[in-house]
Amino acid sequence: MIKIPTGVTGLDEMLVGGLPKGRVFLICGGPGTGKTILALQYISAAIDRGESAVYVTLEEPLSFIRENTNSFGWKLREKELTKQLKLLDFYTVPFGVESLELRDREGRDPSASILRDVINAIKAIKADHVVIDPLTSVVIHEQRSGIKRYRIGEIFSEMRKLDCTSVFTSEITSLGSEFYMEEFLADGVIQLDKTIHDFNLIKTLRIVKMRGVNYDEQPRRYMIGERGFMVYNTEPVRV
Repeated sequence: MIKIPTGVTGLDEMLVGGLPKGRVFLICGGPGTGKTILALQYISAAIDRGESAVYVTLEEPLSFIRENTNSFGWKLREKELTKQLKLLDFYTVPFGVESLELRDREGRDPSASILRDVINAIKAIKADHVVIDPLTSVVIHEQRSGIKRYRIGEIFSEMRKLDCTSVFTSEITSLGSEFYMEEFLADGVIQLDKTIHDFNLIKTLRIVKMRGVNYDEQPRRYMIGERGFMVYNTEPVRV
């Protein structure tokens, strides 16, 4: 099995080398846990190795993302110029009483199918990787759980057909009581959490599942520093 390094110190050790190539992975967690930063660090590391990637933002404008990543030294704009990176910028707008429509933030024609546009971008640069941030925005308009599960399954299936290693972020937490179908349909799930204990902020990363490979299933503390994510994979979580 071919493993793809995440570029995150400590996380690759927990994954015993990295993510299995060509599969679908979910980075989930609450607000401010660093889902987008982790996904962008993964993309940046892949391009530094000479690979290609597509990054799709559905919430935060690309201008903000470029500015934020510059502080980590990842320089997305320079990577775009090499044609190894394709950035897609969409946002959701109300359409009717109970539905939303995805549109291109650059002002081009409204996108009826984000999946179509993502697939076209992957094929255009023969991308090895794709990140969609967040998956939540793709299916937020669908209230029926059965249809939502079908849509998510369809997206995951199409990504696997392209032999493209896919990372989705999701605005969920495994600690809640709600049924989250994304976690069941993905090949692997990385959960980010942060809690307060004795007035101290504790950030933890846990690999919830990773089909077909060995991995460290214990929660580990992480930090986000000047160079991005770092996981303390050899230290137990103490509170």
